[in-house]
Amino acid sequence: MNDVQALTPLVQKRTEGVQTYAFQIYCDGQPAIPDPKYTYKASFANQDSLIKTVELTIDGEKLVLRSDQILDLRAGLYRLEVWETVSDAIHAIFPSNRTLPFKVKYNVLDLPTGKVSSLTLDEFEVRFKNLANEIKTGTVESPNFKVGDVKTLDPDQPATVDMVTNDDGTVTINYGVPKGKPGETWEPYVNADGRWHIRLKEDK
Repeated sequence: MNDVQALTPLVQKRTEGVQTYAFQIYCDGQPAIPDPKYTYKASFANQDSLIKTVELTIDGEKLVLRSDQILDLRAGLYRLEVWETVSDAIHAIFPSNRTLPFKVKYNVLDLPTGKVSSLTLDEFEVRFKNLANEIKTGTVESPNFKVGDVKTLDPDQPATVDMVTNDDGTVTINYGVPKGKPGETWEPYVNADGRWHIRLKEDK
């Protein structure tokens, strides 16, 4: 039976390209030395399909993946396998009976933008849940958004948004909403860029 051990945590921020990930492969419980006659690849899949494969580098007895090879991965939770290939045909898969979880976390570029003003907490939560339910869930490209905490802040405080990628791939969004001027109503929405924004209702 084949197995693989990640020697470094399999977590990175989206678009962060300065990390390296090392792997040790095993055959029948014993460490195996990567053979240069094979090409080793890391495969990334979500729960539905294969997303990406990248070539690994042999470094002595280890296999190495560079984070700059996967800058295009969207935030979410992936299933990782190491493939030993010959002429693009799979010769062996590590591990044999499972996959390794690889998490790509959201960065601040993914956060909603815009100023938040007056909106009742109940109304905000209802609108946000309705928007989240309209997005297809279950894929990395379209995570399952959940409303976390929605807190009322003082009028002079800036709005706060905190996106947390959970172990199951869902994303919890916590909002801090400052009180605004009477008569102003703000609402969350998904822009053409695929990110969450907040706007005055009359700005539609």
